[in-house]
Amino acid sequence: MCKRAIDKTCIVSLLAVTLAIAGNSFLPFTNNASFAGEIAQTNEPERVPDGKMVPVNGKANVRLTNKTNDRLFYQVVGQTTRRSLAENSTVTLQALTLPASILFKRPDDALLKVNMKPVGEGTVDVTLDETNDLGLDKKSLSIRNDGAFFLR
Repeated sequence: MCKRAIDKTCIVSLLAVTLAIAGNSFLPFTNNASFAGEIAQTNEPERVPDGKMVPVNGKANVRLTNKTNDRLFYQVVGQTTRRSLAENSTVTLQALTLPASILFKRPDDALLKVNMKPVGEGTVDVTLDETNDLGLDKKSLSIRNDGAFFLR
């Protein structure tokens, strides 16, 4: 009887620790855009950015072009809902508050190659295309307050 009580206590303690750790891992998934941005900003790895743009008043425009032959889904975390972009079409996301993270994916989870280039103050062109190279596959774009952007 005593051994059984200890086992239950250990299991309850282990469960409490597991839930506490798991609860903390969900912090970035918040509806508060500024809080999510602060987390993304401080957790950004120390590496060379994939590019840099010049923000205007803490905002950026992102022109997404879908060069695939399939519909894509995208979302600006904390700023938009999930949206779709038809094959071979373009959309401009205007005045995104920085820092910003944009997620994108194909419906069949096929690989995406991303090409980016700044095109004037406050604007970056992002072209999404098909690839078979796993090393080129990207799922998100993060833009920091200073205009540096990172692909993941």
